[in-house]
Amino acid sequence: MKEYKFIRMKHSIFKGYISDSKEYKKLGHREIIRDMAEQGWRFVGQVPVASDGCGITTLFDLVFEKEE
Repeated sequence: MKEYKFIRMKHSIFKGYISDSKEYKKLGHREIIRDMAEQGWRFVGQVPVASDGCGITTLFDLVFEKEE
């Protein structure tokens, strides 16, 4: 059985996409993916959650999985 973890990212005008989670507050996607890989999680994709109506995704979830 696989276990999944989701980390919410938000768009910042000045920093691009940064984490919106307490655990990874203000980190970018590359730092989060590297850290999660060190913990045994595999990055499997991203899911858009919200957009600004003009085609820019403002929130998305990074999706990670690992065997239980």
